[in-house]
Amino acid sequence: MTKERSYWFGRRRIGWGIGPTSWQGWATIAVYCALLIFVARAGFFAAHPAWSAASKVIFTVGMFAIMLAKFDRSKRA
Repeated sequence: MTKERSYWFGRRRIGWGIGPTSWQGWATIAVYCALLIFVARAGFFAAHPAWSAASKVIFTVGMFAIMLAKFDRSKRA
């Protein structure tokens, strides 16, 4: 029995880059945006700009790691 791999992100049809191709990809982007909005509006992070910047960098690196792990690397014609 073979396990089919599901991809959350794939190559764009027009242009350069990758984008979400399933509901899991869209949910990942929504959670990422919600976390960035929370950090921007949270009082603790506003009082400590270093924590704000560090958390944004950590969230962005995590988002890129998820996108690369769930990216369809097949070539398009």
